[in-house]
Amino acid sequence: MKTLREDLRTLAEQAPTVDLAARAVQGARRRRANRMAVVTAVVLCVISGGGVALLQQVSPAPQILLAPPETTVLPLPGKGIGPVEQAYRPSCRGNSGSCAKDAWRIVTREGDTYELAEAATGPLAVTADGRRVAYYSSKQRGIVVRDLASGRVWKSPLKQPEEDFAVEYTLRLSPSGLRFIVSGWGGRREPNKLVDVERKTVTDLARGWWPVSVSDGSGPVVLAKPYDMTSRVWVLGHDPITIQDFTYYYSALAPDGRTLARLGQTFDRNREPMIQLDGSIVVFDAIRGGGGTRVPIAGLPEGVVPSKLGSWLNDTELTVLAGFQGGNEPASVVYAVNVRTGESRELFALRDGDSIVVPGLIR
Repeated sequence: MKTLREDLRTLAEQAPTVDLAARAVQGARRRRANRMAVVTAVVLCVISGGGVALLQQVSPAPQILLAPPETTVLPLPGKGIGPVEQAYRPSCRGNSGSCAKDAWRIVTREGDTYELAEAATGPLAVTADGRRVAYYSSKQRGIVVRDLASGRVWKSPLKQPEEDFAVEYTLRLSPSGLRFIVSGWGGRREPNKLVDVERKTVTDLARGWWPVSVSDGSGPVVLAKPYDMTSRVWVLGHDPITIQDFTYYYSALAPDGRTLARLGQTFDRNREPMIQLDGSIVVFDAIRGGGGTRVPIAGLPEGVVPSKLGSWLNDTELTVLAGFQGGNEPASVVYAVNVRTGESRELFALRDGDSIVVPGLIR
């Protein structure tokens, strides 16, 4: 029989590494559906913390890979760029090539593709509204935040060597992108820093805690730390709480500043894998703790399994990434799910869904 740790790793492997977009993406994709195929990309991110590895991979079913269309790639102009739909590294397509050798490309909601020549090393993240991107600049030796419409650039006060991004890392943005957490595991330095680019401040965070959510200004910062059988969630300024599941599958913090959601799961020692996602969302108070409210997700097509959570669309709806387990259906689809009723509605589909970066995913 497999060990529990092996089962935890297997569960983590079932989640595609795709970010979630704002609702506006739905209209743009429908307008483009008959004239443009979705750009194929693979950006694998391996996160490890608290002694347990998180391998972010698409479900165990054979991956659906479509031949990438011919794409006109333009240099990123200084300003005048619309909101981002997705981002990718071209060399990650297929089974060969190194994701670390090529610059990031962004695809706007209108279908234009631009290359960020300056962003060839390390992470790239996009704010939930798609209007700002943050990436590592070798020239600046740190993270920079760019407003795509105005062209304004903010430079991080934290200087980092490229070696910080030669291992597992994550970059978590606030809604404005002007406050973020940059974390790394497995290297010599293992940074875990909260950075405010407007105030020019850098705050050290406790090592081993994974960033879940960052608010603008002086708003809440949420960290998590999974163990073998439980996890702890910590809203800074309050005491950590314990939840009775090992999980990395959290949403962003809700508009009320205290509510989080996580994907529900079940545990059975006589089953392989012993831990499985059960198709529900558990909504809980990240400050007071408690068991939370489990809400089954309704309305998903047969064979679709929820696998990631993202940003909130409003006070009651949450974005959820779900993946098909086989067949000729899209590899991943983004839904809006009502956390009170469990009802879902489709926002958009990604037909090449291996690791496209789309705004809003907690990954």
